[in-house]
Amino acid sequence: MSRYRAKKVGAVVLLLVAAGAGAGNLGARHGDPPAPAPTRADLDGLRRKVARLECELALGRSRKPYLVLDAARRQLRVALMGMTVREIPLESVELSGLVRADRAGAPAPPALAGVTTLSEKEADPRLKPLTPSDVEAGAADENVADVLPPEAPAVYGLRFKQKALARVEGTADKSTTGWSRLATWWRQLWPGAVAGSGGVALGAIVRLDATVAREIWRSILPGEHLLFVPPNGFLLPDLGQESPRDIKPPKTAPPPGATQAPPAQGVPFRIPPPLEPPSGNGTEGEAPAGAETPAPGVGPGDETGSGPGEPSPGEGTPEPPPPPSGA
Repeated sequence: MSRYRAKKVGAVVLLLVAAGAGAGNLGARHGDPPAPAPTRADLDGLRRKVARLECELALGRSRKPYLVLDAARRQLRVALMGMTVREIPLESVELSGLVRADRAGAPAPPALAGVTTLSEKEADPRLKPLTPSDVEAGAADENVADVLPPEAPAVYGLRFKQKALARVEGTADKSTTGWSRLATWWRQLWPGAVAGSGGVALGAIVRLDATVAREIWRSILPGEHLLFVPPNGFLLPDLGQESPRDIKPPKTAPPPGATQAPPAQGVPFRIPPPLEPPSGNGTEGEAPAGAETPAPGVGPGDETGSGPGEPSPGEGTPEPPPPPSGA
């Protein structure tokens, strides 16, 4: 019996081992493959995404439109409160002044995404206001709409409060010869086009359709924010980019009807008693005209008509003394 039991137990163990191996093979076949370990490029992409989202979160809270120049995707995006309003594909983006990413350490967030503020745009009519003599000569007022040019420029420059400069070049054709001529003409006309000259740390040349370039010129205003996103493998230089914490949200006004006046705490003074009405002829002690005159001998509070020394009618009248007997 012992040998039989030992054989039986051994068979059961073999069956269990075979079943476990089959289940393991089945799970290995139908299970998901193990995820590969994250590489340095994956970590760098996550850092860039986090830096861009932090900047866009602060810009969205400002409740003002802003631009995002993504050099990696060759895209210019118009956003408001974190929502994309318009995506503009770019033909090319050239950034000068970028720094190669150092593989030794993690880059700082401002080097992965930088917020700048537009200071002025080229050909803006507000840069050359009209003088009083121009207005007297018949020129239009500087505050009216007809002072703007009938057609916005397709090629113009943008200056920022930081050490950055951008150039928007719009054209109908895609010939490289025309681009080079425009770039050369602009570098001569607009100092500081190349990073490192004129105190400019970052220079950008954006090429897109001419119609879209004119639309951008009409829509952007001084004080608007622009977010620079460098391509992979490069970092932004130190151009004085704004920190997301420095972008403050606007002050919210209370809704109408929310603030109520505090309840009255009572009359702050004591109201005096009413004055007695004056007499009819202006003499004190006399009753006014139309008032009932009490009967003679009737005093206040005495309605019986008896005088002050007379007994009241309810009391008994004393009998007269009897006459003398000798009369």
